[in-house]
Amino acid sequence: MAPQGAGSSAQLKILFVVNDLYTRGNGLAASARRTIMLLRERGHDVRVLSAPPCHGDDCGVGVPDYPLPHLRIPLVAPLITSQGYAFARSDRRQVDHALDWADVVHLEEPFMLQAVVARRARARGVPALATYHIHPENLTASVYLDRCTLLNRVILEVWKRFIFNHCGALQCPSQSVWRRLVPLGLAAPLFVLSNGVPLDDVSDEGGGDGGGRPVVRLLSIGRFSREKDQTTILRALRYSSHARSIELTLAGRGPTERRLRKLSDRLVRDGVIAHPVRFAFMGPEEMAQASREADLYVHAARIEVEGLGALEVLRHGVVPVLARGPLTATSQFALSEESVFEAGDPRSLARAIDAWVDRGSEERRIEAARYRRVGAQYDIRSCVGELERVYRWLIVGGVFPGQELDSADINSSVVK
Repeated sequence: MAPQGAGSSAQLKILFVVNDLYTRGNGLAASARRTIMLLRERGHDVRVLSAPPCHGDDCGVGVPDYPLPHLRIPLVAPLITSQGYAFARSDRRQVDHALDWADVVHLEEPFMLQAVVARRARARGVPALATYHIHPENLTASVYLDRCTLLNRVILEVWKRFIFNHCGALQCPSQSVWRRLVPLGLAAPLFVLSNGVPLDDVSDEGGGDGGGRPVVRLLSIGRFSREKDQTTILRALRYSSHARSIELTLAGRGPTERRLRKLSDRLVRDGVIAHPVRFAFMGPEEMAQASREADLYVHAARIEVEGLGALEVLRHGVVPVLARGPLTATSQFALSEESVFEAGDPRSLARAIDAWVDRGSEERRIEAARYRRVGAQYDIRSCVGELERVYRWLIVGGVFPGQELDSADINSSVVK
């Protein structure tokens, strides 16, 4: 007998398990909030197992239905806080209470809380799905161990044993994630599905104003951290022939801000740049305006599971220069090789920037217009619809509905 809510159009009872659903400026939490709200719009009963918001801001999704106490980890607590994140302490009675209610569980992170829930859910016969939101290197980069291959491999194996292999399916937000996980031989089927972005109408303006301005506006948006690699952007200015015409805005906040400010001040003192780097933390409207006014958007992250923040900027009409590397998926949005540089290589980035500056404002404006149409396959409404089909499959079985890939599918779209 199928559980309640298993029908093709019936309401599902979906439990989201997130340590901290309420942090702002964090892509994982923002993605989870959007998904929860859309699932509710589609008529499903979605509840949350999470620590409550630290500052009382429920970000529009409501406080947790199953609140957990905050977990403070000695020694590394300041580092975790500087990343804009918080952990929750698992409570077995609260976990079991949530599982008694749920038809299906969605695990949004690969941490201790999710390991506890995954094990308890399997023991109680409640199907679970996990989304691969972060690489081990996203964690180890903060302590300068992201290049320690053995450590990162061990972390992946721990995630596999204690979380992923207790789940009925694993969502890969990009093909680069799928390529990394396939060799692990996971018990659960992998499927490629973007986390999605809202495809609201955007202005036809963009690509810079093209009015013969003597400055070239570069924009980069993202948390200030080692893996986002804003340092490479600043280093690239030393190799750019147009450095003194460039006006760079770094939008974000995070633990590396002090170092980035020192590097940018040194560029001014050394006469490399004439316009001081602007540091800002932007809300959605300010970000949209800055995107429309920018001549180029630079995304230098060398560790990035999907990079939807970049896509949100590009759809406002701006030419991108995107990092390409084994652990970053952002270059999937590039429409030409001219918009790609090698991750961590400031000379490669400088060459790409200079090439687009040399092509002039008119060519940039034409190219920017192409990026307004990028993203149809990343429409969050379509992505949530596909996710809903996987939830139902986990409950009632049948033919797996997710997009599994083989070697012939590597160059296909992320969502079909």
